[in-house]
Formats: sequence, C-alpha cells, structure tokens
Amino acid sequence: MNPRFVALATVLDVAVLVGLGVGLFFAPLTLVWAFEDGFSTELLSSWAVAVQGWFLGHGVPLAVSLPLELSESLGLGVSGQSFRVDVALLGIALLTLLWGYRIGAREGTKKHPLLTWFLAVGMMVGLSFLLVFFLPKGSVSIDLVDALVRPAVFLSGGLALATWAGPDTAGRELIRERFPRWLSAIVRTGFAAGIGALLAMVGVAAIVVSILLVVSFAPVISLYESLQPGAYGIIALSIGQLALLPTVVVWVFSWLVGPGFTLGAGAVVSPLGTSTDALPALPLAGILPDQAPAGALAVIAVPMGIAFAMGLLSRSRLMGANRGGLWRGEGTAFIEQPAIMAVLAAVIAALVASAGALVLSELARGELGPGRFSEVGPDPWSVVLWWGAQVFVGVVLGLLSGGLAEKRVSSRR
Repeated sequence: MNPRFVALATVLDVAVLVGLGVGLFFAPLTLVWAFEDGFSTELLSSWAVAVQGWFLGHGVPLAVSLPLELSESLGLGVSGQSFRVDVALLGIALLTLLWGYRIGAREGTKKHPLLTWFLAVGMMVGLSFLLVFFLPKGSVSIDLVDALVRPAVFLSGGLALATWAGPDTAGRELIRERFPRWLSAIVRTGFAAGIGALLAMVGVAAIVVSILLVVSFAPVISLYESLQPGAYGIIALSIGQLALLPTVVVWVFSWLVGPGFTLGAGAVVSPLGTSTDALPALPLAGILPDQAPAGALAVIAVPMGIAFAMGLLSRSRLMGANRGGLWRGEGTAFIEQPAIMAVLAAVIAALVASAGALVLSELARGELGPGRFSEVGPDPWSVVLWWGAQVFVGVVLGLLSGGLAEKRVSSRR
C-alpha cells in the first residue's frame, strides 16, 4: 500500500475523530443557543464548553474560577470560587480508544506501523494544542501538558490494542518467538483470563445499568422535569449524560466488586450500606436505590464466578491438548508442572485485571464541583484489592478445576 495514501488516511482519520468528539457537544449547544437563547448569547461560549467537555472526556482536569458575585449568588461563598472538575466523561475516551483501534487494525498500519503511529499521535497532539491555544478565555482553564498528553494516550492505547489483539498480531508472534514455550503459555493464559474477566465484568455492569435505567424510568424523567431544561436543553443534557454513562458503568462495576463508590459527602453507594441523602441534580441519579437491597453482599459472587469461567475457558492456552492432571512425574520440571503454571497464570491474570480496574477507577473518580462534590467515584485501591483477589481465586480455581476434569476423563478411559 502506498505510504502517502496511508499517511493521508491517518491524518484525515484523526481530524474526523476530533471533529466528531467536539461536535457531539457543540451541535446540541448550538441548538440551545439558536432556539432557547434566541441568538442572544455568544456562540463562542458554546464552543468553549464543547472543547472543555471534549478534554474532560479524556480525563483532562478543568480548573474553574468563578467571580465572587457569581459564587455568592449560587450560594457557594468565597470557598466555592475555585474548584476542579476531573471526573472523566468516559464515553468520549471510549470513542477515541475504539477509533485508535480502528486505525491500528488497518492493513496499511501493519505495513507502515511507525509512519501511522507518528502521524496519528502527532496529529492528535497538534489538534489538542490548537484547541487549547484558541480556546476563548473564561472561568475555566486547562493545563496544557494534560491537554496534549491525555487524548494522545487514549489514541495510543487503541493503536496498541490493535497490535496485541487477535491470534496473528505482531505482539502475539513476539511472545511465541522470544519466550520459552511454558512461559509463553503462562503469559498468554494470564493475559487472556485477566482481560476476559475485566471485559466480562464491565459488560455485566453495563447490563445492570441498562436494567436500572428501564426500571427507574419514572424517577429519571422526574429529575429531567425538575431541571426544566427546555426541548433543546434536554438534547444537550442527554448527550452530556450519554458521555457520562460509561463512567456510571465503572461506578456500578466497583459496586459489583464490593467497595462501591461515593457521590460526594453523605452519598455512599455500596453493597455494605447505602446512603443517598445528598445527590447531584442529574437525571442519571434517579437509577440509584435509596438503600442496599437485602443480601446485596452476595453480589461479590458475580466477579468470582466470572473469573472462574475465564479460568476454565483459558485452560487450553495453558496446557493445550495435553492431559494428565495437575502434577506430572519426575521428567517434568517444577516450573512446568500444570498446578504451578496455573497459579502463575492466575497471578498474571489478577495483575492485568487489577491494572485495568485501577485505570478505570482513577478516570471515574475525582471532583465534580465545590463542597460536598469534592470526592466522587470509587476508591481505586480498594477496587484493586477486592478485584485482584477475586480474579486470582476465580482464575486459579477455574484452571485447576479444568485439570481435575481432564484427569477424571483420562482415568475413565
């Protein structure tokens, strides 16, 4: 494939990605400006909010400094003049990640990887710089380094996933060629089980959020009505909440794992106990229960069961078609014993799954405003400890159970 065509396609891809991300915010805000405000306000203000929303979607902190008069009129006082908003709207980050994967999976990228990576990341950094440089001055400021680095990290993450995902990618071939067979089997099994458990658990959390939205339809609509945003305001508010929805999925993920999450001072949501006396005025808050359901602590069996299933499904990567139970004779080295390999693969799975949960939890937590909203989201290290232990136990039991099953089959024959 012609490298010039690959370069042009990469540049256009990133430009479309940034335009689409900013446009998701700017389009509904333009409707509000035109039909709700009657062209009475400055459109540049809507553009600034759209750019800020796009950066916040990648976890770039927004530093807000309100005039004293405005702060006092909102009841925030002097202490509420300056605050940060840094809870990522992960819907935008997910779009960038998947777009990066799409670029990395192209045939032209496989033939010209360095050219594609350089242009894709460089284009993202350049466009991020232009967005910050030409951002209208106002009450919100953005750190330039964060603005340049964080969107590029998500795009690079998608490119890296395309390099490793799939059976015939360059990353898989590297592991097979450079690692000993037993080590390659342990690493591949651990990564497959860890990533599989993380994705499956996030999928379960997404299903739970979907069910809660259906069941709690009436409270959500009531919160919409209480805000009185108008027809086009509803469109803008809904798109903002759609961008926030993957962040809510991460919050539910932390609830299913065990530690739960907070929504500011006085609002704790956990299987161990729930207190929702003080919630932010967002329609999505309508899906939250007033108290933890009876027997909610039993929900931690879900992540354990998922990890167990991933261990069973990953055993063929560890041992292939070989049979013979969990421990073999003297002719097999200690490190190559199936039981030892299963434990080591479970350790890698726990580390991989915990690292993914740590990144998600860090992005889904932070500040949403002054006062009681200075701490929102899950505690990352609590999630890592709970989730890492669950993955390790579940995966090792799945791998060992597979070994026992194979041994029983062999003995019957």
